Amino acid sequence: MCVLLSSFMLLLGSCSQDDASFPVGEDWVDSDTRVLYIDTMTVESSTFKFDSVQVSSTSRLLLGSYVDPIFGRTSSTIYTQLANSTYTLDSDAVFDSIVLILNYDDYFYNDTTQVQTLRIHEVLQDIKPTDDGYFYNTTTFKYDENTISEVTYTPRPIREDSLHLRLEDAYGQLLFDEIQDNDINNSDEFLRTHRGLALVPDENNTTILGFLPASSIRIYYSLPNEVEEEDENSFDMTFNSSYSYHNLSSDRDTTYFESLDDQEINVDAEDSGGFSYIQAGLGIASRISIPHLAGLDYIEGSGTLLGANLLISLNTKVESTSLYAGSNLSCYIIDQKNQILGNLYDYEGNEASGTVVANSDEFSQTTFSVPIHYFLDQKTTDSNGDNWYLALLDPAMSESVNRYSFYGNKASETLKLQIILIYAVYDNE
Repeated sequence: MCVLLSSFMLLLGSCSQDDASFPVGEDWVDSDTRVLYIDTMTVESSTFKFDSVQVSSTSRLLLGSYVDPIFGRTSSTIYTQLANSTYTLDSDAVFDSIVLILNYDDYFYNDTTQVQTLRIHEVLQDIKPTDDGYFYNTTTFKYDENTISEVTYTPRPIREDSLHLRLEDAYGQLLFDEIQDNDINNSDEFLRTHRGLALVPDENNTTILGFLPASSIRIYYSLPNEVEEEDENSFDMTFNSSYSYHNLSSDRDTTYFESLDDQEINVDAEDSGGFSYIQAGLGIASRISIPHLAGLDYIEGSGTLLGANLLISLNTKVESTSLYAGSNLSCYIIDQKNQILGNLYDYEGNEASGTVVANSDEFSQTTFSVPIHYFLDQKTTDSNGDNWYLALLDPAMSESVNRYSFYGNKASETLKLQIILIYAVYDNE
């Protein structure tokens, strides 16, 4: 027997009925139980943007720029404070060269085959966190418009372990002389003169790369009495990981999302090509709305929800393994203003996540399942539950630019956004 409640926009298009017993209490004993499989409850998706993403002390620093087909030009600049424990150089030492050493962490996004351009600037303000103690993807500091150096390179994040970029000698000679002449003897003196560096990608770059915070500026020098070529001396100024972070931005003009300048704004999937989106780093997330859950109350007889899962499919015709990463989605409960209320949990008290349950190259399908049984029960009992929604994010939100595009509820039967409910009805006389 199928139940159709169209007047409450709860469409039960696919139902099944079984006689069964469930260990859920004495009410089930000797009752005539029907189990309904409901797969067409109304569910809607949209895209919104968090005002900022906390990026303090991340395990990866992002650097680069590329044109995203959905979100426009996406760029990441590294701000870093340099540090060392010693500031001494032999009085006979002679400056040779200076290099920027960036250690790869194997992460990259988009095309790494093209030549990239990077400009290095000195920061003109103290690099320090905001009043709450954090750096955010929106945090910026003024830097000198004149560059220390401009370098070009072809990235090899998989084949090589680090990127060595020769900087202009003038900057290296300046640092070398200040230390050798004892104008700078400690970190405080150094930071009063050299507050930090901004590594700024060119707007024509094609990739964003991940680097380890354990990167540095290295000064090479020689000593007059050393004649062997292998006797190469160096002095490192390392990145201070507590004061190094990436600033991420995107130019969304002429895209679906040029209006996303406030966290309370949502762009419905129907207004963005039939898809909702995630873009990590920029704080762009998919919002899931379940507007008519109360319709379950109109099923005849006493009933209970036994299970519920949200199914959301990736648009693999657009995405590829080089343009998104991960087999899990982070899930949060948010309010009507898209403020996070807390993590999504399951009935076992574990943080719930979206996991891949269908993955087929042949049928171009990657589908994530999110357990929402506990959420729906909370939503129906809390006085403010009508204003609860779900937010889906990339787990690496603070240190990647991974992008996902998800089918909305207007897609084909196998790919559309949907909720699967297992609902049991008993004592129906």
